[in-house]
Amino acid sequence: MFQITRRSAKLFSTNCIALRKYADSSNVATLKGGENILYLSLQKKFPQAKEIKIKDISGGCGAIFEVFISTIEFKGMSMVKQHQLINEVLKDQIKSMHGIRIHTEIPAENNKSN
Repeated sequence: MFQITRRSAKLFSTNCIALRKYADSSNVATLKGGENILYLSLQKKFPQAKEIKIKDISGGCGAIFEVFISTIEFKGMSMVKQHQLINEVLKDQIKSMHGIRIHTEIPAENNKSN
């Protein structure tokens, strides 16, 4: 069983200073290593994605990430299948993580006939 001591809590808080905003296409050039790798892997797998966001929710340590993808490529798939696809794409990166949160959506169609 893992036990948090004052020393381990201090080390964690020292290494994980501040929560960061979602990383997305508007700031992909400024992403840290882990976020950038995740973003580029997902962008390659889902080229039609309307939105891909990556957020380091471990406080900057790169141990836990939150992933959001909005793409028409998920149309007709269950949420489980969508998440399985993301897990498959990121399987090598997930091995070194403590956790990952995945959020997916199918974007609303903007082309409505009048």
